[in-house]
Amino acid sequence: MSVLQKSLHPDEKYKAGKLGQGLSRIGLGIAVVFFAISILVVVFSDPETARNAGHVDHATGEPAKWARFLYDYVIGWSYIFSICVGVFWLVLLHHLVRGRWATAVRRIAEAMATALPVVFAAGLVFVIPLVAGYDNLYFWAHPDAALSPTLAHKLGWLSPGFFAVRYVFYAVVFSAMAAYFARKSRQQDESGDPKISETLRVASGPAMIVYSLVTCFAAFDILMSMAPKWYSTIYGVNFWGSACVGGFSALGLLVLGIQRTGRLTHSVTPEHYHDIGKWMFAFTFFWAYTAFSQFMLQWYGNMPEETVWYKYRLFGDWQWVSIAMLVGFWAFPFVFLMSRWTKRIVPSLVFFAVWQLVFHWLDLYWNVMPSYDWTLEVHDKARVSAGPLAGSIAYHHVGFSPIDITVWIALIGVLLFGIGRNLRGNLIPVKDPTLGLSLAHENL
Repeated sequence: MSVLQKSLHPDEKYKAGKLGQGLSRIGLGIAVVFFAISILVVVFSDPETARNAGHVDHATGEPAKWARFLYDYVIGWSYIFSICVGVFWLVLLHHLVRGRWATAVRRIAEAMATALPVVFAAGLVFVIPLVAGYDNLYFWAHPDAALSPTLAHKLGWLSPGFFAVRYVFYAVVFSAMAAYFARKSRQQDESGDPKISETLRVASGPAMIVYSLVTCFAAFDILMSMAPKWYSTIYGVNFWGSACVGGFSALGLLVLGIQRTGRLTHSVTPEHYHDIGKWMFAFTFFWAYTAFSQFMLQWYGNMPEETVWYKYRLFGDWQWVSIAMLVGFWAFPFVFLMSRWTKRIVPSLVFFAVWQLVFHWLDLYWNVMPSYDWTLEVHDKARVSAGPLAGSIAYHHVGFSPIDITVWIALIGVLLFGIGRNLRGNLIPVKDPTLGLSLAHENL
């Protein structure tokens, strides 16, 4: 046998056993407990807080006290969705370029990607109220949105019914693609047919194109439309960059967690962690590059309908969150992940994986929550809602709330439940033709 290949260690434990069931139970328990806490926080919260943020029922005039919960839910849902999107990109890229190093961790990435049906099912919590007429989440669903001349031409696309149709379309496409690649990979475990690898390579080309389009449109619909008067054609790419930071960070932690159970201890080595760390480093820089590109072009253009998005983030309370993002999500990890050893020493990589996952959530929070404060203004002698990013900067506050954290943790539990359902059988593609190369992989 070539020195560039290795076979599975005879003592290797690569069967999932009850690992997936245990992870699912833990995830379900976390979700139930923290959703219960979140609901209690909402029930006993001061309704005037919602009124002060401009969220009132347009029919009754009562405060829309569930608005904060739903905003946090969109952030938390986007967080777990993005992690699945990030690791699914690795699966597609691995097949597309006939990758070798990731074969040893690909089955775990597939399990994470195939959690997408559970993730999309969880997203119905904010989609169903929207379709049912709830108008204090997305401003374009509010009756007063039709009064805005910059929104009138967008309301055909930004309508609750069509939004729900597109959401279902994204769910079907993502779930079907992830299931196809995972299913074919497991078929190869049974048949050992090397032609399956070629089939997946051919399929990964068009799948990557579909993946790119659906990822961007999902980011436009679910996140960018929180500020419907603003737009950026690079927004979806920036979301994808952040998603890959979160995806590779979560993959590294999950692989390490599995190894702590005594599985894959011989197959996954510091070489594989090194490569996961390299991707974390690469996408940390890529996220900063796309974020700066978006900012620089809109700052240079100096058009009010574009700069308004940054106006409320670079001044007032949100200024400090913006600085924290610049330092915490880019500068600090970029400098330290540049080192070879930071990526190879597992405790160091774990620290930066956790760090980047926290700041990935903060990135989504920074994208969504400035739109929580809506402004009331006078129109034809009547008080109407002007929606988000309007009025004085002084009235737009960060206003961190316990529910921001509890909803986030609850949805992490949902993700763990979804991943656990797919951690079964072999945790490594035992008959993949490139497995020997992956097991012998070295970073020179």
